[in-house]
Amino acid sequence: MKAVKIIAVVLVAALIAAAGVLIGIDYAKDDGVAPLADIVSSNLIAEEYPDYKNDVYLEKGDDPDLNELGLFWCREVSPGVIEMVPADTAEGAALVDPSKPTVINVHGMMTDGYYRIEDYVFNNVIGSSEEFGYDGAVVPYDTLQTLWIWLDKGWNVGVYNWHRFVSEGVDFAAIEAKVWSTDGPANVRWRSSDGKYHDDPVEYSLAELFVGDYLRALELLDDDFGKEEIRFTAHSMGGELVSAAAFLLYEISEGESAQISADKLPDRMTMDDTFFGAYLQVGDNLFDISAKGLSVRWTGKDMPDDRTGRAVIEAIQYLAQKGVVIEYYTYNSSFLNLAIPAEDRQILLDSSVYILADPNYVNPDYGEYSLLTDGHVALRKYSQCSICRAYPGGEMSDAEKVAYANALPTSELKKLVGKAFLMTGGASTLTTADDVFEEISHAEIMEKAKK
Repeated sequence: MKAVKIIAVVLVAALIAAAGVLIGIDYAKDDGVAPLADIVSSNLIAEEYPDYKNDVYLEKGDDPDLNELGLFWCREVSPGVIEMVPADTAEGAALVDPSKPTVINVHGMMTDGYYRIEDYVFNNVIGSSEEFGYDGAVVPYDTLQTLWIWLDKGWNVGVYNWHRFVSEGVDFAAIEAKVWSTDGPANVRWRSSDGKYHDDPVEYSLAELFVGDYLRALELLDDDFGKEEIRFTAHSMGGELVSAAAFLLYEISEGESAQISADKLPDRMTMDDTFFGAYLQVGDNLFDISAKGLSVRWTGKDMPDDRTGRAVIEAIQYLAQKGVVIEYYTYNSSFLNLAIPAEDRQILLDSSVYILADPNYVNPDYGEYSLLTDGHVALRKYSQCSICRAYPGGEMSDAEKVAYANALPTSELKKLVGKAFLMTGGASTLTTADDVFEEISHAEIMEKAKK
């Protein structure tokens, strides 16, 4: 049922785009560095923030459904398989080695999130254990989880589970509203394993709950945590959540009442086919399925431009100015990519490494993936498993560097911010080892988005 619904939405969006009704908005790029006050609406910046560590949390009690939610650290159960341990426990904190880099991953919308947790298992019809350098007899492919590869490559691995909040069918507006606000069409309700929705008041937005969970997890870790890289990775709607949460974390790191030290902030954000709100202009009419009439929970003010997608873009631009290195992966026929207004797309191009990678995997027993129906999730698998490829360093072109994806060191990725790349080879395999990219101009990207 989940696949059918999502495919239906994507098909409709693709047909609209194919008909040429996506109209761009002219945007004049300013080559100067704008002050943060000109980047972020005052509607997003509060004069005072809650004490997130002590006051902002989800009342879980002994509810087994609610106790699946929040931040978890991962450990190996068997080769290729992980389990998640709550990050606010001594058992979870003991899994974190401050001498290692850290990645925290956030999943996207899950129509089936009320009865299952995202397991990050590969689709059996694509790839193999051997493709990533593992013996299939030791690391069986049918149980291999993408996040285990990060553990195997020497990372601390965290997962933020919010599946019970994002199980709203294909009602994008209801979900994205929860990220920023408590007054959306579905407030901040959650769905239990029996399929029932629970409208019990949740005082804070989901971005704020993320921040509270993160700060409480940090309290249990060694003071040296953060001397190595901290990376946030997210897929689809998860990109909206991490953008808002990272924005808040940077906001509360400043001033005499700072709630977090700078070394504990994320250094890099990987955004896999992020949701920026759905915004299409058809003739003189605006087709906008984003949540409307929202207030930003932590300021009480209206959403910038009455559009959550605009809030995401402002957060990204703000984070880029703060030094966070951002990489954005999408593909040409992605509905979520096509739905970005031209003005916002230009800001995204300027603030990130913008990568068009068209996963079209081939299996002799299955045939080709369809970009239209499979590409959105396939891109996440592509991005996450790219950490298995070792970066050799040395002289290479920008396009050769970007082919290493998540395995590219952040110091190298930072040099590519403001550039865009198009995959020209390697789309039929899950591994990045055979990938070929070429640099593409912003003008070409903007033109592609109009078609």
